[in-house]
Amino acid sequence: MRALDTTALPRGRGTAPRRHGRCARHAWLPVLLPALLLPALLTLGCAKTSEVERVDEVNRVQDQRLRALETDVGRTLAEQRALLEELRTAVRAAQGRMDLVDERTQRMDIEQKAITESLERSLADQRKLSRTVDEELAKMTRARLESDNELDKMRGQLAELEKLLKSPISRLPDKTAADKDFRAAYFALINGEFDIAADKFEQVRKAYPKDDRATEALFRRGQAFFLIRKYDYALVPLFELIDKAPKHELATPARWYVARSLEETGDLKLARDFYATLITDKTPYAADATRRVAFINRLFPRSAQGDSGGKKQ
Repeated sequence: MRALDTTALPRGRGTAPRRHGRCARHAWLPVLLPALLLPALLTLGCAKTSEVERVDEVNRVQDQRLRALETDVGRTLAEQRALLEELRTAVRAAQGRMDLVDERTQRMDIEQKAITESLERSLADQRKLSRTVDEELAKMTRARLESDNELDKMRGQLAELEKLLKSPISRLPDKTAADKDFRAAYFALINGEFDIAADKFEQVRKAYPKDDRATEALFRRGQAFFLIRKYDYALVPLFELIDKAPKHELATPARWYVARSLEETGDLKLARDFYATLITDKTPYAADATRRVAFINRLFPRSAQGDSGGKKQ
């Protein structure tokens, strides 16, 4: 910087210098201002340079931190990717195990279904076999019962025929017309001409209604029908005898024939009632009646309250 040259300034107290004094005083400013501003500018430039350097330093530190953070983030991402891959591997392994378990479960379900179907078929076959056995057993039981029933019928018929053959027909009276007609009917019965005997006994009963043998004629008519297995026809005279002469000596065998005829016509429950009267009365038919009631009870069990055992006829 150039020094201010004061020798060039005017000297003295002349009028002219005083007139131009103000201008003289300010004439040095253009020279002095650059000298004064330059240090400030230099100081300002240095300050700006320091500020820029500080900013650069900060930026450099931040760049280092960012690079370190990027490194850490990259390492973390790598670790996470490795962990994710391990998880995927574990999931694939678990999925494979689950698929294997599902396959085994399906196989077990198929086997269990096959076993169940086989068991159901076995149970069905067993039930079918059981029904077949029950049916065969029922058939055998019915056949045995029917055989016993037929034997009982044959025994009864044989017993009745034996009674007739042993009867003292030769000693029957034959003095009156009634005696002769009764002997003829009786003889037809013994000879096995049951239809003829039934008609003759009916004729005797109607021809001689006051005769003591009218009740017996009624009984023999029912007996003749029973022996030829016309059970519906036998019931009519037998019921009439029981109704008209319940205390007659032939009323008890009449009840026996009624019970047997009812059994043969299928009215087993009413037949059981008539058999029961023969059991309770302690008649000669008690043993056979007891057997017949047991037979009917097997076919038609009594109710929980129990039947009365039959009303006395």
